Amino acid sequence: MIYRKLVTLIICIFISLQSFSLAAAGQEKYRGKILKFSGDVEVVSAGGERRFVKKTDEPLHEMDTIVTRKGSRVVVRFDDGALSSLDEKSRLRVEKTNWFSYLGGKIYFTFKKVFGEPRRVRTRAATIGVRGTTFIISENSEQTGESVALKEGLLQIESTGPAFEIHRKKVMDDFAQFKQQQYQAQKKMRDEFEQYKKQMQQEFIEYRRNFTLQPERVISLSGYRVDETVMGQAHKADFDAFESEAEDLIKEFRGSAKAVSAK
Repeated sequence: MIYRKLVTLIICIFISLQSFSLAAAGQEKYRGKILKFSGDVEVVSAGGERRFVKKTDEPLHEMDTIVTRKGSRVVVRFDDGALSSLDEKSRLRVEKTNWFSYLGGKIYFTFKKVFGEPRRVRTRAATIGVRGTTFIISENSEQTGESVALKEGLLQIESTGPAFEIHRKKVMDDFAQFKQQQYQAQKKMRDEFEQYKKQMQQEFIEYRRNFTLQPERVISLSGYRVDETVMGQAHKADFDAFESEAEDLIKEFRGSAKAVSAK
């Protein structure tokens, strides 16, 4: 009789410990929390369960997908030194630590500088390697690809398929400067300029599986074609809009990043 009671007690203790361990494991999978939101913001779990965000500080778990409806926005802070702001009609899947998947819309990212493994953002055609930087991913005008505008830092862009065909707009800017400075009315000069332009066009189309995006540059990905240009006023206005809406949160985030790096 005593033996049976002892066995029952041991089993109960074991079950309790297992339950505690599972609960603790679940807590460890928290990937971030909601800092600010407006309108209808939905979170879809890995199992397909849907819930609307009701308050700030709501937690996010691995494989949750954040969805903003029309007229909605949300600011999220993650456990790996990342802060993101989603514009209306945008989708972002939160994967394991250091990984995100861009699924559509317009999304602002700012990352603290870290050592060790970089953070990564997946898109349709690329994997973006991030260490400490600020950038925006958005759908291009045809909605068949995406654009990446980089404000500061560096981004490592790697193809998820064949080599990128990289076209750089700066080449055409160089053509225009050359034409302005050197072009003459004579037919001989026109012919020389056309020959120079054809030669330069060939030199500035690259085929690479990965490359580094520099600050103040923008790439548009359509399939595995990449068009790179200088950042224009429209993209700068996008950064201003995101940073104005979440100004205090971004300042606090960056302030904490500087405090940590100073130690």
